[in-house]
Amino acid sequence: RQLHLSSYMFKIFRGESPSNFLYKFNYISGGSRDGASCNLYTPRSKSLKNFYYLGAKVWNSVPSELRNINDPKVFSKLYKNKLLDSAIGDSNYTTNNAFDFVYKVN
Repeated sequence: RQLHLSSYMFKIFRGESPSNFLYKFNYISGGSRDGASCNLYTPRSKSLKNFYYLGAKVWNSVPSELRNINDPKVFSKLYKNKLLDSAIGDSNYTTNNAFDFVYKVN
């Protein structure tokens, strides 16, 4: 789920999806740590299943070096490899099927 949602978010920010999606997301601005790394504002969500909430949460977990890639296929492949490498290398890794859980990539 995390890989597919991050790939869709990548396409939204590259202009490869309907433009009305792009205007639903806001970057954090100001002097915060999240603003410096161009993270998205994570809106409140009562159900934690809202697309804009999950999309922002997943996008904020994508490493900054991957956000600058131009090709969606290359992005998906590299992000998938990073996710797998992080899971394999993490001795504390456990499967978490919570809908809003986002695995942090190293």
